[in-house]
Amino acid sequence: MGHWKRACIAPALAVAFTPCAALADTCTGNCGTATAADGVVTAPPGGAASWNWVSTYLGQSGAAKITGYSNGSTNGSELRSSAFAARVGDKISFYFNYVTTDGAGFADYAFAQLLSAGAADDSLAINLFTARTKPSGTIVPGQSMPSVTAVLTPSVVPIISGGPIWSPLGPGSGSCYDVGCGYTGWIKSEYTITAAGNYQLRFGAANWSDQALDTGMAFTGVFVNGTQTGSTPFSPFQPSAPQNPVTKAFTFDFVATPATPIYIDPDYATGYIYDVLSGPNIASAIFPTIAGDVDGYDVYGLNDVLLAHGVYSFDFTTLFAGGVTGFKLKDIDLTAALDPTDSGAFVTGLTFVAGGAVTMTQTPIITTTTGVPEPATWATMVLGMGLAGHGLRRRRARPLHA
Repeated sequence: MGHWKRACIAPALAVAFTPCAALADTCTGNCGTATAADGVVTAPPGGAASWNWVSTYLGQSGAAKITGYSNGSTNGSELRSSAFAARVGDKISFYFNYVTTDGAGFADYAFAQLLSAGAADDSLAINLFTARTKPSGTIVPGQSMPSVTAVLTPSVVPIISGGPIWSPLGPGSGSCYDVGCGYTGWIKSEYTITAAGNYQLRFGAANWSDQALDTGMAFTGVFVNGTQTGSTPFSPFQPSAPQNPVTKAFTFDFVATPATPIYIDPDYATGYIYDVLSGPNIASAIFPTIAGDVDGYDVYGLNDVLLAHGVYSFDFTTLFAGGVTGFKLKDIDLTAALDPTDSGAFVTGLTFVAGGAVTMTQTPIITTTTGVPEPATWATMVLGMGLAGHGLRRRRARPLHA
């Protein structure tokens, strides 16, 4: 029997099947990203180019517990995703594959939950997937685990028996303790949002009763109405932290892929400051044409040197071969006054010079001028963002009062 502890709080560059590979999320224990089939975990359906995993190998003591249920769990790993926005009626979905080398009386388990963004615990979580090791019969949904609210396809799943080969299980890959070891294959989970808001996902896998013979779960990133979050202007990611009350900056965490736009989505302003705190530099930016503002935008360096005037896109690598750590976008016309409930009102695409985890801020530039509209409530500005993308929107204006 072994005991391992590893905390992965600061994601690094994503490397397939490497413990603690970057997910632009918060990992406790052992999590990673895969881009190629590995043993019993094949490439997932649904068009996902990569997928994530959690494993009890190198897990942390006490991790992946479920409120009111998991008193028998010992160690494990869990991942909490970046936040994302969802509306009433949106369908969120992903695929799961549960893999275990344990069996018989050692009822290891895995789960996925939907949480309100920033929730301190899972006491109000919506359970989207559960799986639990048992000698025979249905292991999905997990026996004696909290009820699953999502629709699972297939609805009940037995184990595909045999010692599973899968790299995230570490040196125990291919082992089998007793009847019940094996894997499920990919299972779809779909849930319809009933209340609009910002959400996070929590994924976990835990050992039960001991810390030997490990268990894990592979899963795709979340799809909203069939599109992976952040990959289009219509599914922007949300900030990873509340707006800073002093600087008004929004902070985002995500994984960049070279030449792939990342979409970010805040409220009304006359400009924004984009600043990469860690990760690869920005290579280019793509701006929309919006009604009420037809003369383009001005792009400045962080030092306020004008780089481009009246543009709808800009390639920073034409001036700086290695890209830039940030820039300022100015001259968004106040008279455009777009509705903040429209997530596609002002969508900005960002590309990066390299792949890897990114932490960045976006700070609104606020201008109030007598005789022109101003935002109704600057203090309630909200910026949207997520795992690989963001979108940008503005608040409906009202006249200034004397």
